[in-house]
This record gives sequence, C-alpha cells and structure tokens, in this order.
Amino acid sequence: MYRVKLSQFEGPLAALLDLIEKRKLSINEISLAKVTDQYVEYLKSLEGFPMEEVAGFIAVASTLLLIKSSSLIPSLELSEEETGDIKDLERRLKLYKLMKGATFILGKNFGKNLMFGREAFLGCSFDFLEPKGATKEKLFSALSMIVKNLPQKEILPNALVKKTVSLEKKISEIISRIQKQIEISFSEAFSEKNGKIEVIVGFLAILELIKRGFVAVEQAATFDSIKIKKNIA
Repeated sequence: MYRVKLSQFEGPLAALLDLIEKRKLSINEISLAKVTDQYVEYLKSLEGFPMEEVAGFIAVASTLLLIKSSSLIPSLELSEEETGDIKDLERRLKLYKLMKGATFILGKNFGKNLMFGREAFLGCSFDFLEPKGATKEKLFSALSMIVKNLPQKEILPNALVKKTVSLEKKISEIISRIQKQIEISFSEAFSEKNGKIEVIVGFLAILELIKRGFVAVEQAATFDSIKIKKNIA
C-alpha cells in the first residue's frame, strides 16, 4: 500500500499525481475514477501531517468520490458546480504536472550555460546613490504602504464538534441494562445532566424497543417516573 513519507511531505495534488504516474495512467476522468480507492486509503494512512493541508486533501478526495460515483452510476445527474469541480481538478493536475516537469529541468540545468556573468565587475567598488527628493517622510510612507499590502495570514476559527448520540448505541445500552436489572427508571437511565439530546434519543430508543416487543413500560400517573421492564409475555 502506498504510504506518505512524513520527512518528504507533499500536498494532495502531488500525492494524486504520483498515484496516476505509478499506474501509468493519463490525467482524465476515467483515470481519476480508477485511483480513487488508492487515494482514499492514502488519506487514511496520513498521521501528523500539517493541519493547513487537511482541507486540500479532503477537497481532492470528495471530487474523486464524485467522479467514481458518476462512473458507477451513469444515470447520476451532476450539478453545474460538481461538473466544474471535476474539470477544475483535471486542469490543476495537468498544470501541476507541467510545473513539476519544469522544476526538474530548471534544477538540472541551474548554474550551467550562464549568459550574463558578473566577472567584469570583480574588483569594482560600489557606492550608495541617494535618490533625488528622498525624505524620511516619503520613505516612511512607502514602507507603510508595502506593509499594508502584505498578504495577511488567515486564521480560521476553531469549530466545536458536538458529540453525536447514536440511536442504535442507545438501544444496545438499554438492552444491556434490562438484562442485568429487573426494572430501570427512565429518569435514572437518562439524566438531563448529560444533555437534552441524550434524553430525546433515549426516549426514541425506548419507543423502538416497545415497538419490537422487547420492553414494557409503566407510569402510575401523569408526570410520574416511567418504569421500564423486560417484556416476558
């Protein structure tokens, strides 16, 4: 299985292009569908990679899954935005491959066949020529303008992900408790201290178990505690 080397970390397009080149495929929609599974496995294998790269990897993976879904389900209708995402990924991959090739050629030939040498200036002394009309106010204004136009680092806000309460998990918990105890109280089993969502999901789980005939419930009066028992009928 293809795994990333963290000491030589590369971004999402580099990883995808590497998979395509290893399988000797062309960069087109059909080829992208073929390497989707490998790319998703590669994504799962990543640990400790820079967080700023996460969005790029997920964006590429989601587009690949869209392409594969389209190839498996010919009748699947894609929106204009989804079609644009697929074409954009192909375009970016072709451009990245072109730049990657150019980088290799430049690196190989860097420093060779110099057209303009500096040997003629050896031994020459150079003095600073003060620009005409330059003042500290003008220099300060120019420097302030440069600083103002420098790209600002974007700081993304931290998002709190709420805990998901699974209905099936809650049903399993109730069944486990009912098998250990003859009777349980709903208020004891699902306290509001754990949040309203858990109480609601717990109530839905009880209704599902009643529907399946696994438990029976009793409530002596309105607003009294609900007693949950195993249905032995």
